[in-house]
Amino acid sequence: MAGLLTWAVVGSPHAEDVLREPSLLSTPRELAWLVAFLAFGLAYWWNARAEVEDRRGIPLMGVQAVSALVIVATSRTGVDGALLAIVAAQAPELLPQRRAMLWVLAQSVALLLVFVSIYPLSRALLQALIFIGFQGFTLGSAVVMVREAEARGELARLHAELQSTQVLLAASEREGERLRIARELHDSLGHHLTALSLNLEAAAHTAKDTPSAEHLRRAREAARMLLSEVRETVSALRDTPAPLLATLRQLAHHMPGLAVHLEVPETLALDSAEATHSLIRCVQEVLTNTLRHAHATQLWIRIVPTEEGGVRVMTRDDGRGARSPMPGAGLTGMRERFTRLGGRVDWRAEEGKGWELDAWLPAARRADA
Repeated sequence: MAGLLTWAVVGSPHAEDVLREPSLLSTPRELAWLVAFLAFGLAYWWNARAEVEDRRGIPLMGVQAVSALVIVATSRTGVDGALLAIVAAQAPELLPQRRAMLWVLAQSVALLLVFVSIYPLSRALLQALIFIGFQGFTLGSAVVMVREAEARGELARLHAELQSTQVLLAASEREGERLRIARELHDSLGHHLTALSLNLEAAAHTAKDTPSAEHLRRAREAARMLLSEVRETVSALRDTPAPLLATLRQLAHHMPGLAVHLEVPETLALDSAEATHSLIRCVQEVLTNTLRHAHATQLWIRIVPTEEGGVRVMTRDDGRGARSPMPGAGLTGMRERFTRLGGRVDWRAEEGKGWELDAWLPAARRADA
């Protein structure tokens, strides 16, 4: 809005003159000014109205710079150089800092040449210094704003990664506690119940054909049943996977600058704790990569059971994609986990069309692997 207001203020004297004398539009100079003025406004509006990709934003910024120089060359007011300050404010957002400085330097030199061609040297230098100073100020302010925005984004990303790590750590602690309880039941209660069962069996054999034999037999059967139930409980505690849906929802919650659309059946559960852990790690890796590299605002994650009893993970984002996607350590580790369980992980990316991942775990091997 500030840029559009500056653009309108710069053009207001010419608009007033044209309203008073419409015949001015028939002169080549005034017509060139009007075309350049409208081109600058449209290019700036298109560049600033949304997050424009670099490959389109830089040419639009070039259109603004050329239009501003034409406006300065055909103007009679001497204030049109302020439009180049608007261009300088956009440069750090679309270019690396050094290239942004070179861009502003180049348009400053061009502005000086334009002023020298239409004004005496002393006035040209004065006018150029004024607007070069404006450009330097706006460039510096924009660099600071971009750095602060990047720092806030990095802090938010690290916070999101910390939260996801805490979720996984809590799930790991719960799993560790279940395993500890299972070991205690097996090593302590299971041992004593086994000893009790053996002693009762020996006592029942010794007291055969006595009035207490029936009671000893019943006690022995009760001990055996209790030992069997303890073993089943221990087995269930060892094999119970982490709560899948709740963990995935916690991971996808509050991703900074990223709307995560998570689609998971309420009843989805995996029989293998290792498969559940691998699936959770897969989703975490997708979330982390999207925050770090994709420059996306939307992420879709769909997890569905397959007809064969396995599970499939499909993700896609609306980020910038990649011309030649190269897997890092995270994606390589994800593929290794899934391959070890008999599954697969594939991904594809195209520049400007986001990143897609398709992973699959089978039913047959996930409980044994």
